[in-house]
Amino acid sequence: MAMEGALKYALNSREIKKFLLEWGATLVGFGDVSQGLAGELRHLPVAISLAIRHPSPGRNLIHTPRGPVYSNRYQQVDSKLEQMQKRLVSLLKSRGYRCLAIPPDSHRHDTRFVARLYPLFPHKTAATCAGLGWIGKNGLLVNETWGPRLSWATVLTNAPLEVCTTPYVSGRCGRCRRCVEACPAGAIADREWVQDEGLVPHIDVEACRRQLERNRLLVGEDICGLCILACPRGMYDQAGTIKRKGDVRWPG
Repeated sequence: MAMEGALKYALNSREIKKFLLEWGATLVGFGDVSQGLAGELRHLPVAISLAIRHPSPGRNLIHTPRGPVYSNRYQQVDSKLEQMQKRLVSLLKSRGYRCLAIPPDSHRHDTRFVARLYPLFPHKTAATCAGLGWIGKNGLLVNETWGPRLSWATVLTNAPLEVCTTPYVSGRCGRCRRCVEACPAGAIADREWVQDEGLVPHIDVEACRRQLERNRLLVGEDICGLCILACPRGMYDQAGTIKRKGDVRWPG
């Protein structure tokens, strides 16, 4: 059923979420992001956060003489997210609402005008306010079920949609140190994220950058991804099936 037909008589969070999940989204959430919005975006106080889970590592896991590296860039996933955004934006505009689609992170290096907005509104803000995840010790969005193995996109709007009443305001990694121990650069501090401190993770950015440069010499790309593979949330088993919380143990 077309989205426009399904929502002919109702434009609310529940119906939008239902459609987007049927269309292929793994997670959909709605957050109030009015606090702290940059001046250019204050007219769009509601964020619709979308995510699609990553497939098992497969060919994105590369073995090198110095150990494995992993790329979490999945163009097909990001293209699907963008298609969903276009349909959603079309719907919202047809109802007279203003909106802006912030594309997936893989497009950070493009030259479009919207790329300039990344520093003004990160996907982390939308996802945490929508109750879909927290910022892990590795600086990535972490969902309770899927961990950091997700690609994210956001649509900002002024539509009067019902938003999450229980946003994440702090990390939930607990005593888990797997990403800290897995980082070959020693760049991850063993500290939890707290919303009041902003979105800046406790990461040694320069150490991380140097590791990415070393990996570029080995595989031709500035990738690493070991902190993603190390996270027990959303971990895949040898058959390529994602492990649920009851199937894997991690420190609380």
